[in-house]
Amino acid sequence: MHTGTPDADVRAVAAHIRHYLSEHPQAADTAQGIQRWWLLPSSGELALTTVEAALLLLETEGVVRRIESPWAPAAWARAAAHGEAGR
Repeated sequence: MHTGTPDADVRAVAAHIRHYLSEHPQAADTAQGIQRWWLLPSSGELALTTVEAALLLLETEGVVRRIESPWAPAAWARAAAHGEAGR
């Protein structure tokens, strides 16, 4: 039964992404790039669907923002903190 809360794998991946962004606040990449370059070295192979679910969770929490482009896959970056608008 689905309870509406993210499963443990998604929460763990979200925590890794949050930590990565705390150390690299200017980082931005696609979900596949995050899977390969941000997470693979520390977490091993992860399903892309799990990474995407973690990014969506972090987006709803205001931690990351999606950057849309008509010519490339969506990228993800740290959402601006209060007082950082326009940087």
